Amino acid sequence: MKKTIYTILFFIFSLSCIAAPTLNQVDKEQLSKGSMVTKVDWKEGYVWPEVTVFALLKHSPKQNFDVFLDFETHKNYVPDMVESKIVKRVSQNQLQVYFEMSMPWPVNKTSHTTNNVITKNSDGSYTLKWNLVEGKMLKATDGYMHFSNYEGKTLLTYVSLIVPNSSLASMFKNRVADDVEKTVKVISKHLIKTLDGNNQLISGQQTSNNNL
Repeated sequence: MKKTIYTILFFIFSLSCIAAPTLNQVDKEQLSKGSMVTKVDWKEGYVWPEVTVFALLKHSPKQNFDVFLDFETHKNYVPDMVESKIVKRVSQNQLQVYFEMSMPWPVNKTSHTTNNVITKNSDGSYTLKWNLVEGKMLKATDGYMHFSNYEGKTLLTYVSLIVPNSSLASMFKNRVADDVEKTVKVISKHLIKTLDGNNQLISGQQTSNNNL
């Protein structure tokens, strides 16, 4: 019981430290046209900005969330990722995941492990919140993905705030937003492709059964 309460309090506290900006009317119009919305916040004292990306997805929040939680497959579609695996299950809704990434010159590869808390919210939305356990080139990485209902679709909110631990970090600060946006774009594409394929498979099976 104490562990459950601790996990809930940890999640609420962490989420309060990094909150996504709200969507204005222009943003909503952009989403309705099929475009993503990216917001960049250069916080005082941080080398890299906090980046928030909004995207509209087909299918329900639960369907999208369940597909994304297959961490072992992330290396197959997330840009620059060469390894992704669960290394520890802390509790039913909390686990640690190891990631290994390829890096541009002059760095070859880097790796880090994050603590991930999974939450089903009372409004039918789903949230994955993460923070750093350990990392070779990171002081911290905080962020979350929120899958919520939005006009019959799923609104994906992706928030990332990374604190690098490298003297070379400033070289890459102007590409951080583009990299996060690229990541969200391929994640969205993967979710849609996977769920469309699952639905076609189910539809095909039903048709075959009806013909028996």
